[in-house]
Amino acid sequence: MSELREELQRALDSRYALERELGRGGMGAVFLARDLTLDRPVAIKVLPPELAVRAELRERFLRETRTAASFSHPNIVPVHAVEEHEAILCFVMGYVEGETLAQRIRRAGPLPAAELVRLLQEVAWALSYAHGRGTVHRDVKPDNILIDRGTGRAMVTDFGIARSSEGAAAGLTRVGEVVGTPQFMSPEQASGDTIDGRSDLYSLGVVAFCAATGRVPFDAESTPAILAMQITRTPPSIATERPDLPASLAAAIDRLLAKSPNDRFPNGEALVEALDAARVSRPEIAPAIRLFQAKANQFFKNALMFALAGPFIVAGAQYDGDRAVLRAIVAVVVVALLLQIVVGMRQLARQGFRHENLRAGLAAIATEGAEARAQLRAAPNARALAWRRRVVLALIAGSGMAIAHYARSRRIEISPGMYHSTPATSRLAIVGIGLLVLALVFAIAGSGAAGGLNRLLGMLWSGPIGRFLFALAARGAAPAGLAGRGASRTGTLAGGRGPLDVLISLPRPARRELSKVEAALRALESEAAALAAREAQLSATLAEATAQPSGIHAAAAQQALVAELGGARSAASERREAITAALERMRLHLLRLKSDLCTPADVERELEVARGSLPSGVAHGRPAPV
Repeated sequence: MSELREELQRALDSRYALERELGRGGMGAVFLARDLTLDRPVAIKVLPPELAVRAELRERFLRETRTAASFSHPNIVPVHAVEEHEAILCFVMGYVEGETLAQRIRRAGPLPAAELVRLLQEVAWALSYAHGRGTVHRDVKPDNILIDRGTGRAMVTDFGIARSSEGAAAGLTRVGEVVGTPQFMSPEQASGDTIDGRSDLYSLGVVAFCAATGRVPFDAESTPAILAMQITRTPPSIATERPDLPASLAAAIDRLLAKSPNDRFPNGEALVEALDAARVSRPEIAPAIRLFQAKANQFFKNALMFALAGPFIVAGAQYDGDRAVLRAIVAVVVVALLLQIVVGMRQLARQGFRHENLRAGLAAIATEGAEARAQLRAAPNARALAWRRRVVLALIAGSGMAIAHYARSRRIEISPGMYHSTPATSRLAIVGIGLLVLALVFAIAGSGAAGGLNRLLGMLWSGPIGRFLFALAARGAAPAGLAGRGASRTGTLAGGRGPLDVLISLPRPARRELSKVEAALRALESEAAALAAREAQLSATLAEATAQPSGIHAAAAQQALVAELGGARSAASERREAITAALERMRLHLLRLKSDLCTPADVERELEVARGSLPSGVAHGRPAPV
């Protein structure tokens, strides 16, 4: 037991029982303890003794910690008490079962877009709450953001602790040391100017950059060098580092990292509102379509594995008759697996989905897949791990082929087409074939191969072949609950309930009167699906273009390509988001019509307004090619 822990335990006496040390840093150590009175786990942070004995630091620490203790917010770690003794100064706070954001990044690499949006919004809410009460954090960084393991909720800790020193403008943690962490400081904090809540938002922008890429925008060997970079250099655009991020999220992070406080968001609420667009822009995917995609892809992969393993299975038979039986079994299994895909399409048709809904849902799933693959490629040592996996699979496959070939060569030919193998040789053949099949399964299921195969299958189910199979499967399959009304389920993008559902549910005379509106809505939904597919394609191309740095002679060409692809994707994303919003407005207006709050003429006028609000720059119905 360390001397600090022993001294802390003596000071806390019988109120808290220390269990273990959670961490240690420049501003002290943190211990896990149990509150003996309330029988609950708590975290206790101890100020370093050399700082605790300084009267001016002690007073400031107590004042600001008491301020933080008055906070009550779901995204702020609560401070329960402040303990003051001769050489011990500490505060007791709620214990969060989980890990810091820094630990999360080191463990699993950069965050996916959806997780990053949630984290930024929750931290922004916490900062906005504190700023409204006159407190600036001054040390927003991944180590001070905790992620609850049970709920995934982000919680900010150490409010006001970094300010426990002299100076109202910049302040010092120790004499001669600037407050906070240099890599996460705002320019005005690094230069010692007066700061406000917008300084914390800059630090949050650095946190976002780090969470998205696994590194900070500025780093150097010395603190003065880092501070100089924070003051003078412009950070790289996040879109060049993570091209898979939604355009609205990338724009928000770039704005957080603006050098001038006036160019950043004015407060946390404005940031949360801007990030809402990143959440809204992602279309909801109907569970039935997501389930079909997973099952159909798995059925196809299983059929592919059986087809590829078939020759090895058949080769193990000794007699022509046995080989014919095995060929028939393999063929039947492959056909049965492929027929399950058609059965899945029929189930979708019975639920009221059309092929357009399936295509839109698959496009949205493809976008998610592109983001996940880009995140994996951005993870530390991703390329080395991929090569290691390939080498291991090659060794397994090579060993299997060698063993199988050896077993085959040891067979004894009894008569033409008939062979005899000893039990040992048969076992070797089984081991060799097993190793080959194992390597094949892992190769197909691998993240890289699986991603490429999933993209090809998505194109297959969305294309002409998928349309033909869907039409074949849908014959005679009346939509459940909609039979007799000629209705079919539609969605704004990915199979959810949209304006066409409301229009179809209207009385037949009203629907006939709105025939032009129905045609226009179908065209808008079709264009939205095409734009979603285009975004997925551009995201995949961007990830490929930035997968590895170009040489010095090709760097400019790479940057130009990334900028061109990013602009095309932003244009497609902007128009798709506008179409989604227009469709939602039409759905609400159709609901008003259904409730006799407006007329069909009002709906037609609303459609013209909605169509007129759509941004230009992308060809109607088909995005302009890059």
